[in-house]
Amino acid sequence: MNASDADRLILRTAARKVSTQIALVCAASLAVVILALVLFALYRSQPAELVQHPAGAGRIYIDEADGLLALILGGTLAVVLAAAAGLVSARSAVKPLGEALAVQRRFVQDASHELRTPLAVLDARLQLAQRKAGPDSPAAPTLARLRQDSAALAELVDDLLLMSAPASDEMPDPADVAALVPDVTDDLRLLAGEARIALECSIAGGAAGPPRVRIPAHLLRRMVTALVENAIAHTPESGRIDVTVSAAGRKVRIMVRDTGPGIIGIEPHRVFERFARGMPAGDNPARTSYGIGLALVKDAALRHGGDVTVAETGAEGTVLSLELPAA
Repeated sequence: MNASDADRLILRTAARKVSTQIALVCAASLAVVILALVLFALYRSQPAELVQHPAGAGRIYIDEADGLLALILGGTLAVVLAAAAGLVSARSAVKPLGEALAVQRRFVQDASHELRTPLAVLDARLQLAQRKAGPDSPAAPTLARLRQDSAALAELVDDLLLMSAPASDEMPDPADVAALVPDVTDDLRLLAGEARIALECSIAGGAAGPPRVRIPAHLLRRMVTALVENAIAHTPESGRIDVTVSAAGRKVRIMVRDTGPGIIGIEPHRVFERFARGMPAGDNPARTSYGIGLALVKDAALRHGGDVTVAETGAEGTVLSLELPAA
């Protein structure tokens, strides 16, 4: 039996268990309601209301008010029992899901934590190999690309470790978007320069001062980095990327506009799905894409009350818009 069949067996077993519990609880609830109505009828009946029939059987007569009261009480009791049964069944149904989520989160956290050290060692060895080979060595371009790939893997591991953490009720300190976004663009300007792409950033202040958002600064940095790196990967040589920050009501909007060919090979709304990738722009030397960066941006934005969307896309370029609640 493979893993898929085992998972289906577990789900079928859980479904049968929950359906059996619901059936038993409903049957018990019906029996309790009927018994309660019978006891209520006996309690409300008077001796004068008992009439002896020729067959020797007795019957109880209840007036309209008592009958209506019995129906109300029986219906209320049935609703309460149904709600209790639903609560018990729901807890039984979601318990395997909760356990599966906990196992998945622990696996991602453990795997990400264990991968960080070997990736750091790999990057150090590649750096040492670069120094030994020298800039004029035929292997220099390959080693440089390997270092880019290892750096991308390290960042991916950091993103997975960060996103696997459960959401916290604690409000983070406001992040200064006006200072953080230009810093990110400065860091990535070298990467854009290698691809001969102009990268510019502009901040639109408002009456309330520089825009700020209530989101961890390190997470916002990774989100903006992912958006800009995605733009670099899909912008051809001699292209341009503009990153703008502005306040839109009670939201702060970060827009990344590129001059690439637009989203090709995939529906625009699917770029935020995991492992979904569009076509790169020519022979762009940007870092390897694993089709998960924008998905992590989407998850992080939704977790903090914001969203990221494709504002525009076409032959003249693509605009990704990240909106977050203002602090």
